[in-house]
Amino acid sequence: MNKILSVFLVILVSNSLYSQEKNGKVYFMRSEGFQAPAAPFNLFIDHKLVGRLNNKRFSIHDVKPGNHTFSIQFAGKKSSEKAEKIEEKIEDGKTYYLQVNFQHGFFKNKLHFKEVDENAATKLLPGLKQVKT
Repeated sequence: MNKILSVFLVILVSNSLYSQEKNGKVYFMRSEGFQAPAAPFNLFIDHKLVGRLNNKRFSIHDVKPGNHTFSIQFAGKKSSEKAEKIEEKIEDGKTYYLQVNFQHGFFKNKLHFKEVDENAATKLLPGLKQVKT
């Protein structure tokens, strides 16, 4: 009886370990100078508002593996079709760094994403403050 109970316990524990899905981490970083607007930018993952990002701030988000759309815009609680978007395939256990850049335009200002590697991110992050989401 103890052997059967032990085997059952091992199967139960191993199934629970396999069912736990690991997520990827996505960093949004905003490190602009004084020329950028002071208002926070709205961040979206798959058209869902996940936070607001002020200047010299960053936020970290756990994202399930798979294809996802990340977007950013000046205002609004719903993701606009005209908002800057970037698509990424998120893998479990990996970390992605997306830098938000503001660009002055003649008639219209624009926001852009730029994916940066870990080396560039480690240079930027010490000068930024984390926003809790």
